[in-house]
Amino acid sequence: MEQVISDVVIGESAVMRDMMSRAELVAKARKTTLITGPTGVGKDVLASWLHRRGQSPDAPFVTVNCGALPESLIESELFGHLRGAFTGAQDTRKGLIKNAAGGTLFLDEINSLCLNAQSKLLRFLETGEYRRVGSDHLEYANVWVLAASNRNLQNEVQRGSFREDLLFRLAVMHLDIPPLRMRDGDIELLARHFLTRVSNDLGTFTPRAVRAIYKYAWPGNVRELKARVERAAYLSRSSTIDMADLELDGLESSKELIMEKKPLKKTSSIALSDLYQLIEKEGLTLGDAIARCEKAIIQAALDVEHGNRTQAARRLGIHVRTMFKKLANE
Repeated sequence: MEQVISDVVIGESAVMRDMMSRAELVAKARKTTLITGPTGVGKDVLASWLHRRGQSPDAPFVTVNCGALPESLIESELFGHLRGAFTGAQDTRKGLIKNAAGGTLFLDEINSLCLNAQSKLLRFLETGEYRRVGSDHLEYANVWVLAASNRNLQNEVQRGSFREDLLFRLAVMHLDIPPLRMRDGDIELLARHFLTRVSNDLGTFTPRAVRAIYKYAWPGNVRELKARVERAAYLSRSSTIDMADLELDGLESSKELIMEKKPLKKTSSIALSDLYQLIEKEGLTLGDAIARCEKAIIQAALDVEHGNRTQAARRLGIHVRTMFKKLANE
């Protein structure tokens, strides 16, 4: 697989190789796909790559930032409207779905869609049919829909702000982009890539800068790394980039501190002094006691990762299916 996928999706780490291998299969399948991951990891860039990989270069790629659209305009923007359908509709409009016909529609921040728009989007995903606002005429569009969210949509379902049936329909295929702090092997690679893009005249990063790059937790992920490297490149007065140029000196957001800020919940853990009591007082076998401990640890990891099953499994170093089996065992 090529090392540089695009400006942001780049890497040699195991988690990225695994994710991009899966992305290759998703691009071939061209089924509705949900892309998840924290802010700044490059969900929009991955969507663009999937589009280019999955169909002809001439096919349209239409991006919709659902979070930037007022609720009153979302339906009109997606499906279009007829002239006079509502106040201010002075002309007939095709809508973004029609514009994306034969290509890809990327719905960024899908969690921002109101429930009414979610209902109509669900119908479109299931049938390919839709109606413009103010029209009784059914229209059809063949569109590959990619959606992205930086929130756990299962949690949004539980809150009642996202339809569960829409979540199932969006996640026919699912790609989860790991945060930059989990991609140790890629951080320096990405930093050098961004530095080269700004200027080939600059040398490289000092050893102190490289150490700082690896120590820093990158809460803003790849977007933050790109911004810091570009700013340092433009403002540097020497041929190399130092830790101070990246403005990382004195920052406390290290990986170690990030882990300290997300401790396992006390209520989810079993104290070491109580372990033997599971066997002595409750009559459990060693296997039963271990299974109960595993469940408590898995639940604690899920709490830390706000219910994100993929990240919880990755945090524990196990496969998601293994995690489910351990939770299901009684």
